[in-house]
Amino acid sequence: MQAHSRKINLILTIIFAFVFNYSKADKRHLGFGFDSEKETVTIPFKSIKNLIIIESVIDGKNKLNLILDTGIRSLVLFDKSYIPKISDKTFDIKFSGTGLDGPISAEVSVDHDLRICDDIIAYQINAVILKKSNNYLKELSGIKIHGVFGYQLFSRFRVRIDYKNKLLTLSEPNKMNRIGGFEAVPLTIHDTKPFIKAEIFTENNKLQRLNLILDLGANHRLLILQKDGFTNSSKKASNYQRIAEGLSGSIFGVKTYAKKIKLGSIEYTNTEVLIPSKKTYINESPGIEKHGSLGARIFNDSIIIVDYINGYLFIEYQNKKSKTSDSDLVAMSPNQ
Repeated sequence: MQAHSRKINLILTIIFAFVFNYSKADKRHLGFGFDSEKETVTIPFKSIKNLIIIESVIDGKNKLNLILDTGIRSLVLFDKSYIPKISDKTFDIKFSGTGLDGPISAEVSVDHDLRICDDIIAYQINAVILKKSNNYLKELSGIKIHGVFGYQLFSRFRVRIDYKNKLLTLSEPNKMNRIGGFEAVPLTIHDTKPFIKAEIFTENNKLQRLNLILDLGANHRLLILQKDGFTNSSKKASNYQRIAEGLSGSIFGVKTYAKKIKLGSIEYTNTEVLIPSKKTYINESPGIEKHGSLGARIFNDSIIIVDYINGYLFIEYQNKKSKTSDSDLVAMSPNQ
């Protein structure tokens, strides 16, 4: 009996040791996570035309420069040569993108790893590889750009963006609705895209309350859809022209100005507004009213904290001075 009991205990010990060692060895988690014992990590980024460029490595081999975008659902690559090996399991998709060329065709390759620093890695993510991409976006200010990513990162961490010092801090999203020195603006997520409420005042002080996508993958300040009639209350609208670039080519429309934009108690004055044509900017946000987007340029030289999990955009209190002109604008916002 004692020999039988010892045998059972030995078997249980072997099983426990195997399971314990396996769990220690297998650190692969689905999507982004810490690859160390840290709970907060700060990494530098490059800033090009107010866009955040993150250096990363895919599948442990190819180095990539990726634009960080709040609303893009998956990792999007501009060319299949950027990936070491296409997976055996692939499928084709089409999705709408901003720009003159219309819907975008792509191939999806599954089960890839993406490391953005020593301590942060994403396992088992899909790569959406464009069959044709906007050449304008492949190189910005002499820096080669390989693609775009974002939602998978923002949905996992609280993300602090210091535009002035070009630092990105990722931390565990502990429950929080107030941070000293910051305005807390409620944020809602709909179909992977973050929305915030804003008050816009035209030059004749007409007030419009708008529901806007927070689009940090676009470097404009404010974009408003034509249906909201903003041009009707502005005398400063420009002629019809190219106003930005998107994943699917050039975006055309007009430029005008807002006298004031309010996000909570924070105000931005004399801010340029882009109003795209319906042909080059498709508005597809079923189930929610969308009036436009707020781009990265409005947060120039400030600090913001994006918290998808708790539902807040925190904006640093400071004096804001908006420039009166912009150039080389990028507006991603694909429905992917």
